[in-house]
Amino acid sequence: MDRAGATYSRRLPDLLSRARILLIPVLTMAALAGNGRLVGFGLLLAGATDFLDGYIARRLGATTPRGARLDALADNLLLVSALVWLLWLHPEILTTSGALIAAACAVHIASMAAGLIRSGRVVNLDRLGSKLAGGCLYAFALVTLLSGVYEPVLLTIAAGALIASSAENLLITMTEAIATSRKARSHRPHAEKPVGTSTTAITSSPIIATPSARE
Repeated sequence: MDRAGATYSRRLPDLLSRARILLIPVLTMAALAGNGRLVGFGLLLAGATDFLDGYIARRLGATTPRGARLDALADNLLLVSALVWLLWLHPEILTTSGALIAAACAVHIASMAAGLIRSGRVVNLDRLGSKLAGGCLYAFALVTLLSGVYEPVLLTIAAGALIASSAENLLITMTEAIATSRKARSHRPHAEKPVGTSTTAITSSPIIATPSARE
């Protein structure tokens, strides 16, 4: 492979992540038109690109912090968009499970905010909990969109997995922040003590003149 081809291959994972982001407005238009199955097939395509960009990046050794942040951004934008599409196409989800959705969103947003402040990354998707939650949410969205039937049990499982994984990420982020803060304090040079005069009183014995012996 020539140099230009190698450069393109290394850029391919980032291009796939960008394509996933650009797919969101297209699927939004399909959802507004009431075409749930088209949205479902679009999610399948997005899932395929998500798998491919990670596989290619690992295979070519092209994993970078910037690429990881872009991939996480694309995944989270797609997650939020999928929720909006589902609520638009199936409003009964909100009326029957609004409290559960609100709780899951609150914990997930707190986790993303903490990760963004701590490391500039919205969430660590490499953890097992995050992968399980993403898989459950993806399965729920696909089943609901492609079949046109809302299954409350699937939503409960998916939302529970999201709450658990988000709480795990939030706890880990806070623990790491506390550990880093303590480490920084332990390595901070101690302030020098001011040099002062000794408090010990120094007393001088009076000098008594001894008369010399006279001849």
